Amino acid sequence: MKITRLLQLFFILSIIFVPSCGDNDEEIIVLEEVTLISFEEATFSEDEFIIYLTEDPIGKTFSFGPGTYSFANTIPLADIDNLTIKGAGINETYFDFSNSTSTTGEGIAAVDCSNLLFCGFTVQNTNGGNGITARNITGLRFDGVGVVWSERSSDNGAYGIYPVESDDIIVENCYTQAAVDAGIYSGQNQRVIMRNNVMTLNVFGMEAENNIDVEIYGNEFTRNTTGLLTYDLFGVSRIKSGSNCKVYNNTFTDNNESNFAELGSGLAADVPPGFGILYSATTALEITGNTFVDNECGAVLGVAYFLVDFNFDPNEDSSFTFLNEDIYIHDNSYSSGGGTYNVAGILDRPAGPLVWYTIALNGNVRPDIFLDDQDYTAGGAPYAGSRAVIEESSDVVLIEANFVQAGDGIITITSTSLDDFTGTGTTHTNFDLVDTPSDCVE
Repeated sequence: MKITRLLQLFFILSIIFVPSCGDNDEEIIVLEEVTLISFEEATFSEDEFIIYLTEDPIGKTFSFGPGTYSFANTIPLADIDNLTIKGAGINETYFDFSNSTSTTGEGIAAVDCSNLLFCGFTVQNTNGGNGITARNITGLRFDGVGVVWSERSSDNGAYGIYPVESDDIIVENCYTQAAVDAGIYSGQNQRVIMRNNVMTLNVFGMEAENNIDVEIYGNEFTRNTTGLLTYDLFGVSRIKSGSNCKVYNNTFTDNNESNFAELGSGLAADVPPGFGILYSATTALEITGNTFVDNECGAVLGVAYFLVDFNFDPNEDSSFTFLNEDIYIHDNSYSSGGGTYNVAGILDRPAGPLVWYTIALNGNVRPDIFLDDQDYTAGGAPYAGSRAVIEESSDVVLIEANFVQAGDGIITITSTSLDDFTGTGTTHTNFDLVDTPSDCVE
């Protein structure tokens, strides 16, 4: 490995002069640890990098110059504080895992750390694993990070950027492409901001699952199967029921791509194309100020948890709030008709015929807002849970359908009127998160 400046040596010498007992001053040489360690493409050694990570990584910045750095293994980060991995830019520095033999297939795997910053590089072509996994982290930031696969394939990693079971997270200015589940994911986290990211050609562009206190804004969702999923999953341990999510000032455009996840592999594989936002089992969700363009099945889809998990038993764990409660949809912009109504892609997924047939029952008028008729027990009796509050312009097209008997081939449209959804909406509650600019490339 070539070290280009004296400052970038692992240790440097600082000469300090102190008074001595004799007539002459005595020089005392003190070792001072340097925090910046740089790598260049031409001289990079993965083995040397891993040694640095395992021997003394705390408080270090690992800086990578422009170029492509090939990795044969997952980059491991464990029990580290105050670490930065920094490239020359999202389109300048590439970490390539095409030839990795890692058993997990992941690019970067971080666990039990604090104050991590990833910025200015792109992870590409991991072999079936996530691009970057970060678990049990306090203080985590992704700024200008890309995770891409060169083509859409069910062999790709499930998630691009994957922070889970962590606190105080910012994901910003990132780019993800061709993840088989979600390009950017946040699961069982507290205090999360995901902003100014671009997601394309994923199954879900972004997913917020079982989180408390989330803001999602300024993002571009384009040409995914569905733009954003926000819901709670039954059976997790850290945060069983999430709440307080605000989705605002995002753009959802032409999210009509066919689903390329392997059938039967999970929720993502069931989703038909054509939606901007899908929500389920969600509490205190505010959707406002977003622009929806050419999402040809509907801008917003809200469904009962029973449509997410047909085997769900609401009596199994009373601490899991499976109802959609306190949903507030207001002041968004909707337009459609210029995208692709992907009927073949819709009928290819388990939930697709339900969507397609309901639209057909509505005279083939496709909605802007598409809602299941509240939530139902396994026996089909409706709960008196809170109905969404919707305050949009009068030209918004809405379909609410009762899907409780869909398994028997019966679908009933219960409302097409915004008048049924009036009320006082629950607005997002602000939360504390240190939000100073990161030390990253521009």
